[in-house]
Parts: sequence; structure tokens; C-alpha cells
Amino acid sequence: MTHQRIVSPKFYTDIINSMIARGYASSNFTVQATNTGNNFVGIKSGGGVVQELFDMNPQKRVTFDTSASADAKADSVLINLDFGTAIPLSYVAILNHNMKTADAEFFVCANTSAIVRDNSGAITASSEVINADESSNVFTPDNDGDSIIKFDSNLNFQHFGIQIDGTSSEFSSTDLKIGQIMIGMAFEIGVSPDLQFTRSITYGNDVMETPAGKRFSSAKFLEGFTSTDTTSGQPFRSKGTNTALRFGGRTRYELSFSFVNDTALTSSDISTNNHASFDFYNAVWNKTNGSHLPFIFTPDSASSTVGDYLYARFAQNELQYSQVASNVFSTSLSIEEEF
Repeated sequence: MTHQRIVSPKFYTDIINSMIARGYASSNFTVQATNTGNNFVGIKSGGGVVQELFDMNPQKRVTFDTSASADAKADSVLINLDFGTAIPLSYVAILNHNMKTADAEFFVCANTSAIVRDNSGAITASSEVINADESSNVFTPDNDGDSIIKFDSNLNFQHFGIQIDGTSSEFSSTDLKIGQIMIGMAFEIGVSPDLQFTRSITYGNDVMETPAGKRFSSAKFLEGFTSTDTTSGQPFRSKGTNTALRFGGRTRYELSFSFVNDTALTSSDISTNNHASFDFYNAVWNKTNGSHLPFIFTPDSASSTVGDYLYARFAQNELQYSQVASNVFSTSLSIEEEF
């Protein structure tokens, strides 16, 4: 679907930050350091730190030393994720990357033990959601920007890994850069929202007026018209080429859902909730801690159009359900773009 049409909304929440927000150590999420003898290339000196891959700030990118030498160009980037116990996951997103320019491709592994380089037996069967051409479960982005892949079935493992290699076995002469890694379970509420939804776009303008009536304005939410960089700090709004007009403004959705079964909203016993509890409260609201953490949102779960996706957070602090029939409820959601 295109034109940001509302069909069946989908939420991609991030389990990494959900766990960190509840006290899980961020040191369990690592990048293999540069070790040419073992064919690894890590984060470039001065190129950031590993925690910045998971800080939900995709504008601030981490730079990998992939162009340092002929050996480095032939080496691999390996990102290891240890969740402490097996948990079900269904997708991986890599935001604000320059994989096209860096000549990069990637695949995802899942295992009961830590992922190692070329862990071929653990490669996940996966498919493209957006901007990730697939060949034998290896993905090559068509453009710099943002990519999402989904596992062909939900995977329940403690250890996940993302290996990034150069296409044709070699990175380009431009260092690889990544703004954000997200992984988690994607969730659909199971019903379409009511027809009377609202989509708004605001530029956050501060308009000032002089005593004589002259007005001046300062706009907050603008992207540059031209740049030599083919990525954008605004996820899913990458201009692709440095001559395209970038989309500006902050998008917001106001959605109402009527006649939703209680089983889709809340588990039968919230005291026994775990990572496998798959209802809106546990899979979305509890993962984001309400408005605390951003997530990826699309109004159409089947869309392969990059512009249909939104890096967002809930613009509400309270989740309300209203009973409209026996075991049937209505609820409303405010979702606002995050930069």
C-alpha cells in the first residue's frame, strides 16, 4: 500500500531498550572489536561507542573502520545480542545506515550460544519488509537509510547476532555507518481502526510578532534541501539521493479502535506475563513503558513502501479501554513521530 493509507496498523517495539529500561545491563549487547587476524573489523576510533547503536537516537551514527585497509574491507562486522534467556523475536531493523554507499550486506543468526563469525548453521530464514533485497537469507539494501527484515517464523533464542560484510566480499572505500539497531516482536491489534482517524503534520513553528504587527517565524522540524549525504536523521524519510527534496514536519496519528476482543488487548492473567504474552498491553504498551520508548509504526502491516513507516512514540501517558459489549472494548491511541 502507499499514500500512508490506514489498513491494519503494526507496531515494531524494541526489546533491547525495553530490557535496559527495566535494569538489564547494556553490556550484554556488544560489537566484536577489530581483530584483523580473526577477520573482524570494529568501531572506528572516534567513531562512537557500542551503546550508541542502541540508544534510540538514530541521528547519531556509529562509524565502523571498514575502509581502513584492504584487510579491513574484507573483514566482518559482528554485533552480538545476549538476552540472558530465550525470548521470542520476529524482526530486525537497522536505521539511518549507509549500507548502499558502503557496499554492505547483512544476515541475522540465532542460537543457544554466542554467535560467531560465519555462524552458518544459525542463520535465520528471513524475508524483506523494506529496503533489504534478499538472497539466501542475506540482505542487501537498495538505498542508504533504513531497513527492516522479518523472520519467517518467530524465533525463541537467547543469542542473536547481526553479521555485516562487504558485497562481493569487500566493503567500499566509505566507512560503514549505523544509527540504530532494533530487534523485537512486531504486533498487529487484529482489527482496522475506525474510519474517523486523524493524521496531522506540524512544523513546530514559533511565530513571533512585533508591536507593529510584523511577524517572524522559526521552524523546528525541517530537513535540509540539499546535502552530499544520502541519509537523513529522520528515519524512513531518507532522501535517497542528494538532490531530492526531503520531507519535513512531524507526523501524528490519532486512531480509535472499536469492538476489540479483550484477548487482543490483555492477557488472561497479567501476573504471569512474560515475553511470550502476545496481546497489546504486553507486546506494545508494556514494552515501550507507555510513552517512554520509541518504536516503529506503520498504518499498513503489509506495506513495502518506506514512507509508510514512522519512527514514533505514544503521545499519551495513559492507556484506556472502554467496554462496549461483553468481552469487547474500544480504545484510542495517539502516535507521534520521533526524531
